[in-house]
Amino acid sequence: MWKVKSETGKMNAVLFQDSVESFWNNRLPFDGIESNLYYTPRCHHADINPGYKQWLELKNFLGNENIQLFEVVDILKKGIEKATSKERQEIIKEVWGKDSTSPKPEELNVEHLIYGFPSKPYYNTDDNKVVLPDFRRVSWPYSRDTSFTTPIGTVLCKMRRYSRQYEPRIVKLAYNLDPILKEKIEFIYDANETGDVLTEQGYLEGGDTHIIDEETIAIGIGQRSNLIGFKKCIKEIFDKDIDGTLKYICAVQLPDFPAVDYMHLDVIINYPNKKQALIMPYIWDTNVIPNLPPKKLLLKTLDSLAAHSQYHNRPLEKIVTSETFKDCGRTHVYIKKQGNIIENSTEISLLDFLVKQDKLDKDNLLFVAGKPINEYDLDHLYSALFEQARGSCNIITLRPGKVIAFKRNTKTLAELKENGVNVLEWNDSHLDMLGGPHCSTCPLSRES
Repeated sequence: MWKVKSETGKMNAVLFQDSVESFWNNRLPFDGIESNLYYTPRCHHADINPGYKQWLELKNFLGNENIQLFEVVDILKKGIEKATSKERQEIIKEVWGKDSTSPKPEELNVEHLIYGFPSKPYYNTDDNKVVLPDFRRVSWPYSRDTSFTTPIGTVLCKMRRYSRQYEPRIVKLAYNLDPILKEKIEFIYDANETGDVLTEQGYLEGGDTHIIDEETIAIGIGQRSNLIGFKKCIKEIFDKDIDGTLKYICAVQLPDFPAVDYMHLDVIINYPNKKQALIMPYIWDTNVIPNLPPKKLLLKTLDSLAAHSQYHNRPLEKIVTSETFKDCGRTHVYIKKQGNIIENSTEISLLDFLVKQDKLDKDNLLFVAGKPINEYDLDHLYSALFEQARGSCNIITLRPGKVIAFKRNTKTLAELKENGVNVLEWNDSHLDMLGGPHCSTCPLSRES
């Protein structure tokens, strides 16, 4: 069985999704029904041909490291081509359930699994209407979000974003269709099959999950993963941990809306090397780390923004305020004791917890946009916010001290290099800004 034992150890196998045409094609340029994803709420400035060429750089980087690559769409295509009629019927049942608009076994193809059924919009002359696909199922290339592998097995996630709710089904199908993955991956929990009747659903997304080491997992709680999903997941993980490998599972508080709607844990912290972290500054509190850029500078800036907007009679309901980030980073540490899962402690931040447990060197923190001149350096705050919004913290570590990072974030790249990190610079001028290298890779096997 494959395991992921850290965020920094040598990566041996990875899952990724080649679905980047979502960035450019088949979209209406206005807001609409999110479930179909046939709209775009923003103006795409990039071109598909150079964009796709840039996307393939990620695959090349991974392949050059001798990492075993498993691409979701390719697995689905090969699996459908080899499937018998009975096997196709089972796939249709698993993906569409009792939906009467599902394809017939003999016509099922990979486009149906990705784009829905029918696979593209068409005009029905008999009914005099435009027919849209039922639901797009592989929406984005962010394979990190739909599943994650831990030191004891793999978890299939439940997506909070409505447009991605069916994506885990397709990813699970890919795991089962590929003969190597079927042998090497053991699911310990499927968050979509809880069977509980709740007033609020539990959600859990892989972008919120960090495998710190063999005994520690951190999960962000905010816009995507919620507390219900977290608690159900950690119960399953602790229960499946027969050997007592895991010691801590941490719930890390993240900003909720109206902060940017892709705010997973992996957009504010990642780990280029053992006991080293790249962090978005100004959002963490600390009691143990010297010279950490203070959260108060961001909070005071947001207060001034709100006051300025109010003075000019601008609407406030969608403006991010200081309350949004007030408790960001606060961490609740859960352990299993005498068969019960309990909250063992609360730390002012994940950083402080990791430093106290000797999992992070307090003098080995790297900052998005580099180091500020002083604690009131507003120019640095603006630079950090700008580069963070462009995926600067969303790096993926291939082996200790070697990472893939977006080329556009020049100040963060300089910070990494000055601190001994070998950076593979991913050309990104034509790529989307909603994710990054970490979002786009789902480790399946990684050493400690």
